[in-house]
Amino acid sequence: MPKSNRLILKDCQLYNQRSGPLTDILIENGHIISIGTFTAETSAEVIDANGKIVAPGFIDVHIQGAGGCDVLDASVDSLKTMSQTLARFGVTDFLATTVMNPDQDNGHLKSLAKHWKDDLGGARILGLHLEGPFINPEKRGGITRSAIYPASDDRLEEIFDITGDSLKMMTIAPELEGNQIVIDQLIQRGGIPSFGHSRANYQQTKEAFANGIGHVTHIFNAMLPLHHREPGPLLAILESETVSVQIISDGVHLHPGIVRYLYNSICIDRCVCITDGIQAIGLPEGKYVYNGRDYFSKDGAARYEDGTLIGTALAVNEIGARFQKFTSCNLEDAVNSISLNPARLLGLDDRKGSIEAGKDADLVVMTPDFKVELTLVGGSVVYKTKRPDCRIRPPS
Repeated sequence: MPKSNRLILKDCQLYNQRSGPLTDILIENGHIISIGTFTAETSAEVIDANGKIVAPGFIDVHIQGAGGCDVLDASVDSLKTMSQTLARFGVTDFLATTVMNPDQDNGHLKSLAKHWKDDLGGARILGLHLEGPFINPEKRGGITRSAIYPASDDRLEEIFDITGDSLKMMTIAPELEGNQIVIDQLIQRGGIPSFGHSRANYQQTKEAFANGIGHVTHIFNAMLPLHHREPGPLLAILESETVSVQIISDGVHLHPGIVRYLYNSICIDRCVCITDGIQAIGLPEGKYVYNGRDYFSKDGAARYEDGTLIGTALAVNEIGARFQKFTSCNLEDAVNSISLNPARLLGLDDRKGSIEAGKDADLVVMTPDFKVELTLVGGSVVYKTKRPDCRIRPPS
């Protein structure tokens, strides 16, 4: 993915200025230099957006696979396929999500720790989101029982040794004995502890938020429901003014009415839309194999043959489109749910998540319904449609 020294993205309709005039974006050495009107330079590459919407690159903080590949494959080639597949859908950055298996080689984690900073030809890997192992087996969802075990100093150190500086987020059930130490250690190392796969009650959830947890993994899924006498974690989450939440806005994991309720009940800044996607992303509908079991991918949902829901087959651009459809929010809010808000969660909003001078030139040219025509990562084109309306003129 060699970077163009100087590039002008012309005639852009900025996602947050839909009623404004078309504008140009000047990019140099992978960063946005200025936004305005620029005369085409012979020394610069020019891409004409042709009046299409330009948005900041999309960031998915919870995704296991894409393009027929999975993090569990323990292969740099699989990571490349994921990276390049996701770029087709406007993803410029993602957290590779997977599990830890005790007393096994965990080659997938070793491979990720070795290659997560590599140029993979598409979306960048920002690090690892480890779902477990310190979660409640009664709320394990699609996570295998063998990937869940109690916290201990030795087990925690084993995880840190294997993952190194790649570990950025861990989903944890805070009610379990020993897990507060995990939360504290993760925070000390700059990681994000996320509430999830938990049977914590209302009070335990409030205490977890007071003791360091500031994020929630796929809200409503793999946690106790809301009940008028036993409100569970959901009331604590909704009452919070700061805790951000992952929303799978596919209409399957969450009913469209629930997505709308969340948007209307919590600040948009707390909404982080995710896919929780698996290898079926980017593949045609059909029958595939995941974790050694046959499953079907249809209408954006992946289910085992017995009907068990195992994940989405939607990329995050479609998740953003459905979020806008379900909530009737404006385009800026929908884009922010898959760009600025995850960037803010990861502490990267000084570099990513919006179109401003000085930020990374991670950009998406798209239609109003989130169909992606062009994806730029660090100012370089990593994806373009076969017949783009965008016209590219190389430097003279």
